[in-house]
Amino acid sequence: MRPKMRVLFLHGKFQSGTIFSNKISGARRKLARIYDLHFIDGPIELDDEKVVEKNGENNVYGWWTRNDENNNIGVPEAFKHVQDEVRGKKYVAIVGFSQGGTLATSLALSGIMPELRAVVTAGAPIVDSAFEVAQQIATDEAAIKHGLSIPKLHFAGENDKLVPVQSVWEMAERGGNALFVRHEQGHLFPTRAAPVNQIIEFLAEALKD
Repeated sequence: MRPKMRVLFLHGKFQSGTIFSNKISGARRKLARIYDLHFIDGPIELDDEKVVEKNGENNVYGWWTRNDENNNIGVPEAFKHVQDEVRGKKYVAIVGFSQGGTLATSLALSGIMPELRAVVTAGAPIVDSAFEVAQQIATDEAAIKHGLSIPKLHFAGENDKLVPVQSVWEMAERGGNALFVRHEQGHLFPTRAAPVNQIIEFLAEALKD
């Protein structure tokens, strides 16, 4: 029996791998029947007592932060963190929410996960610095072109008060080869039957031999 293919999950800001896993438990159970799922924590520990208390977690994390000048800080370190986490392991897909979705898409363009064949995101905003770092990491133009060709499924919430649909659209356009899907909910990773089935079908098509 062939081992399950590995899929990496990247949480949103003020979450953790455990929180993300719990929030998408219905989708996680269905996907776990098919794939080996790995949820990791971001490199930056954040301080938010309300989020910690609500989720019963001791720690919440982000992939990068903003300084007083509204510039993103820690983006290259986010790429390095994922690279260290996946070293020696083969991941064929990344699933990311919000900030983690932006990182997932830009990681595809960086070439640091050469076995990557699919990306799924939800509520992921355009962040120029993430794509700039990906371009700096990519070894050559061929690596970037390959990353742009990787199939990507992006969900955007029409009632998302944190990340406008337009921002997700711009991120999807920047990442290349995108299937863009709107849903009627807010800032969340969709777990209703229809979008979960769409994710399963998308991955099956992208990862088929």
